Amino acid sequence: MTVYREYTEGRTRFLAADVDYYSSREGQPTAGMPVFYNPRMQLNRDLSLLILAVVAARSRFELLCEPLAGCGVRTLRYLNECQGDFHGVMFDANPLAVATIRTNVEHYGLESRTKVILGDAKMLLLSESRERRFDFVDIDPFGSPAPYLSAAVQSIRPGGGLLAVTATDMPVLCGVYPQVAFRKYGGLSVRTPFCKEAAVRLVIGLAFRVAGMNDLSVQPLASLAHNHYVRAWLWIREDRKGANHDMSNMGVLRFCPTCMQVDVVALRKLADMPSLQHQTDNCSGRVSCTGPLWIGGLYDEHTLTSAMSALSHYDYLNNELWDLVGTMNEEQHLADRPYIDLHSVCDAYRLIPPRTRDLMTALSQMGHRVTKTHFSPTAIRTDASVHELVNVMKQMKGAN
Repeated sequence: MTVYREYTEGRTRFLAADVDYYSSREGQPTAGMPVFYNPRMQLNRDLSLLILAVVAARSRFELLCEPLAGCGVRTLRYLNECQGDFHGVMFDANPLAVATIRTNVEHYGLESRTKVILGDAKMLLLSESRERRFDFVDIDPFGSPAPYLSAAVQSIRPGGGLLAVTATDMPVLCGVYPQVAFRKYGGLSVRTPFCKEAAVRLVIGLAFRVAGMNDLSVQPLASLAHNHYVRAWLWIREDRKGANHDMSNMGVLRFCPTCMQVDVVALRKLADMPSLQHQTDNCSGRVSCTGPLWIGGLYDEHTLTSAMSALSHYDYLNNELWDLVGTMNEEQHLADRPYIDLHSVCDAYRLIPPRTRDLMTALSQMGHRVTKTHFSPTAIRTDASVHELVNVMKQMKGAN
């Protein structure tokens, strides 16, 4: 007999398997739960709701699909908390999950706006979109989204639709298993101080390639790295010329762990690029290369600005969203280069980390652009070189 519990997220109450009961040994939700639900993903769902509200307000939005629905909380929140009379379709291969979703749907009287189907997500994405394509597909798997991307992009309305993709296989994406990353995402992963950003870029890079195979272009609206996962919100539309142009947004990141130098190289220019220019003379550090991956923008300014404005209408959401979206809005203009982890730089150059705010002020006074990044509290984005950054930190140490 399944042990259920009633949960509340945002303004939505729902039933799910009792996480505390079923995760007592593991300490966190597992794929073996009778009906999967992960409370740690609430920030993910809060931000997803906010972005959906923004997108739905400016474009046609009638039908969304969640192919790996679990207890149904994500779509239930979209239907219950977002304005509009759109409909939702939910799939799950677990009969108990489907029964739970239907119970939750009935609680809010949303039967006329939902369709719940038992079956394989990949097959259902294609079959259920034959007559009417989806305006939004939300892929939130336990592990990698790779197996579902081809069916997902084909099920989205050609005129333009939203694709949200979560990946929770962070050891694969962050360089612990580079060969698995290449097999699943089409690019090598490397252990670097900016591995969370590389993880997002690997996911977007895969989405770009899959979309391109179907004559679709990809535009990132927002990207997130939080706790044990990364997530990207992408605008997908039929656009061969755009897809061809976006080839310039595919490349590799080269990194030296000894002098901390990193550069971004587009695939089109890789054959003509000289070797990595190290930051210190006679540096013998072994250069690693991650990718191919997406090296273009990670955010859309209009989407983030609208999200900040919309937050006042969703003031019950996680308070962390104000700082999170605000930081994304700041860092978007410097997202063409990886963030710099200050503690890693200090370890490499045997320095004591200064206060981040003081360092940012010093760089700004020198004329450099600099912002925080949501990817890490110990990192910044800046157009200053590693050499300039190290010199500033040395000067700050001397001033103390």
